[in-house]
Amino acid sequence: MLVREIMTAPGVSIHAGADLDEAIDLLASKRITLLPVVDDSHHLVGVISEIDVLRRAVEPDSRAQLGLLPDSEPLPRHLTEIMTKEPRTTTEGADVADLVDVFVTTSIKSLPVVRGEELVGIVSRSDIIRAFWRKDSELKDELVSVFADYGQQGWEFDVAHGVVTIRGTGSARDRDVAVAIARSVLGVRRVRVEGEG
Repeated sequence: MLVREIMTAPGVSIHAGADLDEAIDLLASKRITLLPVVDDSHHLVGVISEIDVLRRAVEPDSRAQLGLLPDSEPLPRHLTEIMTKEPRTTTEGADVADLVDVFVTTSIKSLPVVRGEELVGIVSRSDIIRAFWRKDSELKDELVSVFADYGQQGWEFDVAHGVVTIRGTGSARDRDVAVAIARSVLGVRRVRVEGEG
């Protein structure tokens, strides 16, 4: 599965000249965790995340503290004061399996998708979850259609919980092609092949 198949495009973004309140409003109203920041050419120049906001916007409450609190720092007014510059990104042709590794080994919840320097979308953990939430009957219908498009009608399929079992005969190369085709279908979690070469 490729990023282009599941990403949100064009996605919500904000101009680098916007103020911080506008960024916070977008994060809250759109219920997103990451907001790409772009310049006039729609090139990605940074991101502002929930974490960036939380680090600077929430002060200790004196009612919960035993001692005196230090004087407040002035609140940042411009989003470029707290945005993350040079953020981690991905591309449209990236393998979603590689993103899963990033998402499970870091605190990152979403990534901007770029083509060169241009922002073209955003991909999140929830996009991946949604991609895998398809009924087995839908998957089977799409597999039949996709295999027909590739002239590979000689295979039979069973689908259970997103796991595809392919049955048929053919060479090792034929089986490899069948597996590659099945894996290209959005929502397929695993592919097994039964049958002799």
